[in-house]
Amino acid sequence: MNGRRSRGWGRTIRHVAHHARGRRGRAPAPAVGTPQRRGVVGILAMMFLVMFGSLAVAMAVVTQGNLRTAASHLRVTRALGAVDTGMEIAASRLSEAAERFVVSKGEVDAAYALALWNGTYDDDPAVTVLPPPDGRVEEEAATSIREALLYHHQADEEGNTVAEDGSNAPAPIVLPDPPTGWLVAAPIGIARNGAGDIVTAAQITYVPPDEAGRVLVVVTGYDWDHTRGAWVTRTAQQYFEISKRIEHAVLSPSRVMIGRNVQVDGPVGVRYASAALDELDGPPLTVKSDFEGLDDQLDEMLEDFYEAVLDDDVDGDNRLRVNHAVESSSLDELNLIDYDNDAEADNAFIDLTSDNAVDEFDLFLNRFDANGDGRVAISDALREGTPGAALTAEFTLDDSLALLIDSGVPDRNGNGRFNGAFTDGAWDYSTFRDNNGDGTKDEEDVDADDVTLGYRDGALDFRDRYAKIRGSAYLVASRQQWEASHDEFGNEIDDYQKLVEGAIRSESGERPMTFEADDAEVPQITAESFEDATEALKEIASDGEPFSEQVESQTEPGWTPSTVIEPTPYGSLTPADWYARPVYEGMVFRDVTIPMGTNALFKNCTFIGVTRVECYQDNTHPSWSFYGEEVRDPETGALSLKYPPPPAESEAQLDKSYAEEGSPGYDDLPDPLFVTVDLDGDGEANDQCTNTKLVCNNIRFHDCTFVGSIVSDTPQVFTHVRNKLAFTGATKFVKQHPEYPDDPDYNPDADDMAEINKSSMMLPQYSVDIGTNNASPDQDVRLEGAIIAGVLDVRGNTMIDGVLLMTFEPVYGSAPLEQYGEAVGNPAGFNVTLGYFGPEDGDGEGINLSELEDLDGDGELDVGWDSARDENGNLIPLEGWDGVHIESWYDGIVEEDTEIDPGTYVRRAVPFNGYGKVQLKYNPELVLPDGLAVPISVTVVRGSYTEGRFVIEEEEGEGE
Repeated sequence: MNGRRSRGWGRTIRHVAHHARGRRGRAPAPAVGTPQRRGVVGILAMMFLVMFGSLAVAMAVVTQGNLRTAASHLRVTRALGAVDTGMEIAASRLSEAAERFVVSKGEVDAAYALALWNGTYDDDPAVTVLPPPDGRVEEEAATSIREALLYHHQADEEGNTVAEDGSNAPAPIVLPDPPTGWLVAAPIGIARNGAGDIVTAAQITYVPPDEAGRVLVVVTGYDWDHTRGAWVTRTAQQYFEISKRIEHAVLSPSRVMIGRNVQVDGPVGVRYASAALDELDGPPLTVKSDFEGLDDQLDEMLEDFYEAVLDDDVDGDNRLRVNHAVESSSLDELNLIDYDNDAEADNAFIDLTSDNAVDEFDLFLNRFDANGDGRVAISDALREGTPGAALTAEFTLDDSLALLIDSGVPDRNGNGRFNGAFTDGAWDYSTFRDNNGDGTKDEEDVDADDVTLGYRDGALDFRDRYAKIRGSAYLVASRQQWEASHDEFGNEIDDYQKLVEGAIRSESGERPMTFEADDAEVPQITAESFEDATEALKEIASDGEPFSEQVESQTEPGWTPSTVIEPTPYGSLTPADWYARPVYEGMVFRDVTIPMGTNALFKNCTFIGVTRVECYQDNTHPSWSFYGEEVRDPETGALSLKYPPPPAESEAQLDKSYAEEGSPGYDDLPDPLFVTVDLDGDGEANDQCTNTKLVCNNIRFHDCTFVGSIVSDTPQVFTHVRNKLAFTGATKFVKQHPEYPDDPDYNPDADDMAEINKSSMMLPQYSVDIGTNNASPDQDVRLEGAIIAGVLDVRGNTMIDGVLLMTFEPVYGSAPLEQYGEAVGNPAGFNVTLGYFGPEDGDGEGINLSELEDLDGDGELDVGWDSARDENGNLIPLEGWDGVHIESWYDGIVEEDTEIDPGTYVRRAVPFNGYGKVQLKYNPELVLPDGLAVPISVTVVRGSYTEGRFVIEEEEGEGE
């Protein structure tokens, strides 16, 4: 064997040597098998052996190093993982501890945050500390956020934290001595070894709120290195802000109705759950589609879509997820339907917005995207000056809806800069926030990135992120209760989604609809909640000159205001009452109290500081709303009392003074109403009152500017006819005068701004109307801040940047749902209404769209006729009329009086101006008024997470 192997190798070597000799001219090598050649082979073998041995040793050394490096890296990774776990634990426990503190103070600044942390807060405003939500028992009730956190950490099982002596771990973890107010928690075990010892842990330290009200959480992750016999550590820190927030764009104890052309950017909270007349006295929440009625074909598509929603929508967001087994089950079949009768499937139910769900907006885009580019160009007027100016218009049926969608989500990149309105080809800087904080609103405040992301770009597409409600809906009522109740025809509701349309986009991880919500999710609000805040604003208003003196200073001696007769509610076809209003126009008021009984129309006036609306607060008399009720003569326009006091004849007896003693039913009548007001001017303030209009205030503000806040006295009983405020035209509320931002004469006193900033409307127990149905396109009501009212109707073109907080809870059998000892009416009749609703929806002030027609032959649909009246309210006869319509003859309101002898009196058609648009943008950063008891919240400060050691400076006792 050895010989053959040698011969074989010899032939190979000789062959190689032969070629080598030919190239280099060297002598041939000795033949294999000779002693000389065997020596060479041995030397080479030894060299290779040494070489490979050295490589093997080197590779072993490197491998061992790599193993040590890998092990170290693994321990570092585990330590960092412990940091992440610890930070999650800290965030959860800090949030839980803070939410146990229900505070009535509106503004939680840094000082108050520190007081809550240390437990040094005052008893007024009240602070209520709730028990632990998991039911654990505490030895003592926590009085501070720090104590609540401490007790939570102390409740950890002893074996799950690293013992001080390290008895349940490879070694103890030495903790630093904390400065005063700090909380250094015991390390929490995260992983154990086979022996049961804790080998991975997270230690959490909480640093008290700093000058910005932020709690710093420092987490150190530990992982045991058995090789070195030491802990591997990594540290990170993050800030958390302590604040008080109302987590709702709308919060109401009465029903909430969200109509057509409305977007609510924020959660909705509804406490309404009245069950006196049915399982539930009316739906707590009604939401109308923005797209129904635009086009017959689209209506067919929407009808089929909502049938699928009722069958397949699992989570109640009115969207069908394309990758969800149940929710997508009808989509393929729906896509086969031929709606346009071209003998081909329309594929109308495609996710055109690429959000993995099909909703109304996808159907809308499918219907109106004529060129298939994935977007719908809006009208020429709305595209003027936008990036889409060169496009061809594809949707012109409703400019209000188009503008609503194109200007939805004004902060699209989430950087906190909000663009304002873009109209007539230019930015309206008065509608902006001061985004760059330089004290002015100008082109520097425009965020061009938001335009790139679709804001006012002249087209509707996926970038607009359309939603009807951008947030969750929280209802106190149960779903079973609602669906077992009945509609106005006596039919069982069966499925609440028949009454809630439009896409609901909740935050990640939140449910779109929450039923049986608790008080923490939907806080309770009453008029009493805002007593202190109301008094603070009223005190500011009292600093100004009396109303009469402010009027006299702006008018000629002997001036008296003109009078206009208006229905209430303003613009209603079925008025509850009429008012002869004095008119104040073009005046400026500063810190003013409008006396009870004024019942005025303010036109183009400016109110600076705080405006107080006075009223008599003890309004509990059962005939309160009937005293002074008037009717209008259809021809002369004159007003007369419906229930005049004796000796006149009255069709109803409002109190004992209306009847003779001993007459039938006399004893059942209430006593006459006496008020502590000098009505007859005799110097005695204890007069009988037969006209409550004299001691209430029903006021309309038209085209007015409020640089500050408006506040009202709080009546004991909600009387929506007597105590009512309406804001129409281009009325707006601002904190700084748009034309004279630096002029102290046109701006509130600096010392008053702390209270003014808490609320632009403080009107508990008042009925408030903002805008009108069929509003003129010129109407542009703009509000900001916290809006507090009894109930609220918002119509026409209105923008609200803030939060709506309602105080009136309708209770069957309690006034006003009680008259003369008998329960009357239905609690469902009192609600918060946003946007358009028609008579078929139960809105008596709505317009019946099915009855619209072109009354005057101008090619446009009209809602009815407006009667021409002279300055005294008389109808103007056609006989002798020169054919010229005088603007002062008309108020733009449809009147039933126009049907009196048609063809006899002058009238003109009132055009249908569309549905308008209502935008409610929830602002979580609002400073709230005192009084509303809400749990403290904790939020992560963006960009505050950092890794690295945390060092305490000895001389200051602070970390850096």
